[in-house]
Amino acid sequence: MKHKIQKVELFVGVIVLLGGLLTYGLGVHQLLPVPRPDLVVYGTTLIGIILILMGCDIFSKPTKEMQILENDERNIAITNASLANAYKVTLTLLVLVLFALIFMGYMSKVVFFSIVGVIAMMLYHKS
Repeated sequence: MKHKIQKVELFVGVIVLLGGLLTYGLGVHQLLPVPRPDLVVYGTTLIGIILILMGCDIFSKPTKEMQILENDERNIAITNASLANAYKVTLTLLVLVLFALIFMGYMSKVVFFSIVGVIAMMLYHKS
């Protein structure tokens, strides 16, 4: 399941990155109906790079013990029962939407830091 999610993240990241660069290359970003069209290119580039890095899994090398625990049927059943995958997907999408709203100019600093504070509290209490 983890590898499927990583492949989807990698694919979507490449599409978003290429889409942002293509809008810049064709000059279409100036025609977009957003308050700050110049930030759309930066935002899509950053979001695409973040998704590509999440999909590549270059930062973590699983140890032998981690691989055994990951393939343990009891742990898989507990993870599925706790809806951990849905939580990870929801949190990832929420962060990406926040970045998109910021870089399109629709979100102010106060709202952004309020939502980031709520996410931080949610992550702190989950662990």
